[in-house]
Amino acid sequence: MTPRLSLILPVFNESRRLEKGLSKAVRYLLAQKYSWEIIVVDDGSTDSTPLIYSRFIHHYPQLPVYYMRIAHNFGKGHAVRVGVEAAGGNIIIFSDIDFSVSLDPIPFFLTALDTADIAIASRRLFDSKVTKHQPKIRESLGKGFTELSNKILGLHHTDLTCGFKGFRNNKAKKLFSLQHLNGWAFDSEILYLAHKLTMKVTEISVIWKNDPLTKVNMLKDIITSSRDLFRIKLWNG
Repeated sequence: MTPRLSLILPVFNESRRLEKGLSKAVRYLLAQKYSWEIIVVDDGSTDSTPLIYSRFIHHYPQLPVYYMRIAHNFGKGHAVRVGVEAAGGNIIIFSDIDFSVSLDPIPFFLTALDTADIAIASRRLFDSKVTKHQPKIRESLGKGFTELSNKILGLHHTDLTCGFKGFRNNKAKKLFSLQHLNGWAFDSEILYLAHKLTMKVTEISVIWKNDPLTKVNMLKDIITSSRDLFRIKLWNG
């Protein structure tokens, strides 16, 4: 039976947050009427992340919670791509394990994807809400990267860096088969490819809460990702 939803959770050295995040996702999805699967993609963790998953699934062997381990750390873009390739759900959503965006907006994503090809969470729509902000410098850098991406790539999105995005299955498979970037700017590449392929993208307002344990090195990743924006145009025309 084809699941309605595939939830992809890319992780790297998440021994501190994996069990809590999986428990939260399972509790939410068990309360839903549609079928689902969770795909945890371990991007080469060197801590006890694999052990934490093994302990979790030992208690719930009947659940459709799957674990894919990549031998080396390539980056979030690569991990999400691996998850998309394996996903069987009609709708594919990827999220960070900290659930800075909670799972509560999933019904809005499912409804939006009845007509849209892609749905992306945005913290910057008029009815979105940030309950715990990032430090001001991180917030400013994130906004600046979205503005730079829009300018260089000819896009018009309000929030490119929010780590919660949904796709129709066939659209996700197509986009990620064309995508090159393994790092932080992969979201921008995906949405650039979607623009080139005239896919319909809709933005969903969300409630967002910063997690101080985030793995993003904002300054380093912004510099690397800004360079990658030019590579996106070079690679994809």
